Amino acid sequence: MTGAVKHFIVIDGGTQNIKAFVFDEKGNEIHGESSPVTPYVALQPDFAEQDAEAYLGIAQKVTRNVVQNSGIRTDTLAGVAITTHRSTIVPVDQNGNPIRSAITWLDERKTEGLKLPGGPVMSLAFKAARMEERLREYQRRSKFNWLKRYEPDNYARTFKFLTVSSYILHSLTGEFKDCSSMIVGLFPIDLKGLQWHPWKIIYEIFGVERDRLPVLVSPVEIAGTVSDDGARRFGVPPGLPVIIGAGDKQSELLGAGVTASGIAEISYGTAAVIELLSSKYVTHPRMDFFTWGAAIPGHWALEGFVGRGYWMVSWFKGEFGKREEDEALKLGVSPEIVLDEQLPDVPPGSMGLLVQPYWHPRENDPLSKGAIIGFSGEHTRKHVYRAIIEGIGYELRRLGELMVRHSGSAITELRVGGGGSQSDEIMQITADVFGLPAMRMHTSNLAALGAAIDAAVALGIHRSFPEAVERMVRVKSTFQPVDENVKIYDRLFREVYIKMYPALSPLHNRIAEITNYPKLR
Repeated sequence: MTGAVKHFIVIDGGTQNIKAFVFDEKGNEIHGESSPVTPYVALQPDFAEQDAEAYLGIAQKVTRNVVQNSGIRTDTLAGVAITTHRSTIVPVDQNGNPIRSAITWLDERKTEGLKLPGGPVMSLAFKAARMEERLREYQRRSKFNWLKRYEPDNYARTFKFLTVSSYILHSLTGEFKDCSSMIVGLFPIDLKGLQWHPWKIIYEIFGVERDRLPVLVSPVEIAGTVSDDGARRFGVPPGLPVIIGAGDKQSELLGAGVTASGIAEISYGTAAVIELLSSKYVTHPRMDFFTWGAAIPGHWALEGFVGRGYWMVSWFKGEFGKREEDEALKLGVSPEIVLDEQLPDVPPGSMGLLVQPYWHPRENDPLSKGAIIGFSGEHTRKHVYRAIIEGIGYELRRLGELMVRHSGSAITELRVGGGGSQSDEIMQITADVFGLPAMRMHTSNLAALGAAIDAAVALGIHRSFPEAVERMVRVKSTFQPVDENVKIYDRLFREVYIKMYPALSPLHNRIAEITNYPKLR
């Protein structure tokens, strides 16, 4: 209908929840629904697998419900946008059906005893380029190599290795495509060129053939159109164009309205992340932060990553939060609301209790572990909970300062999304730990909004990213840092927190040696 406001269906596939939304061209979240999923099943230590068929079935059901319950006219639907969590591998056959369970991004399995390809000459070249150790680690951690060694039949039966986003796309359109800004982690991608790597030897290191990987498209390229089968499965009209936006974290950066340097976006999700936008390809030599393709073509997202960031809240709730869960049930609210209401009961700094939030090891140190220091008889569960929130903030600040030093771009404000951004207490702690204003956006579902912005630009509804952001992104509220709290957090961060890892790392290495956990090479 000419002149009617256009709408986008957005599928947001998270680790613990699958969401679907309808956004309009003004960035309004018209309707959204979600369904929990089992994050992973650990068949043995370090394994993390997920039932891909069950995951897809939930995505289809949630999307059908959103289209049906939103009340919008289908003739105003402009397209479908997809954003999902990243690095989960879904091996599929020629019909797009899974060969085995998906191997999720949380999986830490390794393949030992492999040799780098190319013989002595390439070995010298890798050493000269100071790449040998990094390439050996990629090879060791590659899930393709693991499948080749331990499940050769499944590897041979695999037609394509998809991610969650391309798996959903195939069910919608029948296409085997993915977004270049969705591919992160242990894949043979040229991150500077944002295409599959041009060197054959890189595929040999990762243990996968190029033709077993999907075609890559940009975040503003139409990846396909909804097929008749896709329409039936997802409840959307056939023929709609489908866009795969960037990965969830890069999409959140765009959803926060970041189109230039100076603004950092923080995502409080299963993984807690801080992101900066860069117009140049900047990397960290030890991979303390990552560099991935951004949701804006020709740009990169610098990403500091806390692997099980706000998953730690779920961990705390499950292990120690029975009282809060019972109280929440009586009040008809979520346990997180009850927990967050207790945060002001504990002073900034948690009376000297500090958390090193490596419940998932640092990406460049697989033997690193989480730690809580400073206990006394005065501390309670409330102190532990606040210390967890503060510890995640400290680690994000450490990563943010690293990215600033390497990129040369200062951070002047924070924009915050994810479930944690809905808490006033957590927003204030964030502002105080960083000593910067922290802004809550008009929706906490920034990844979905970012994917909708990509779709709006791809389909020509908005002519540019600055125009789309101006029309679709709004700040809802701002939390200013409190000077007294900033002084406490700044001293704890500089005088204690950043010294914890160097002090504890040798002990964690010795723990691994004694207990064989994590398993040594």
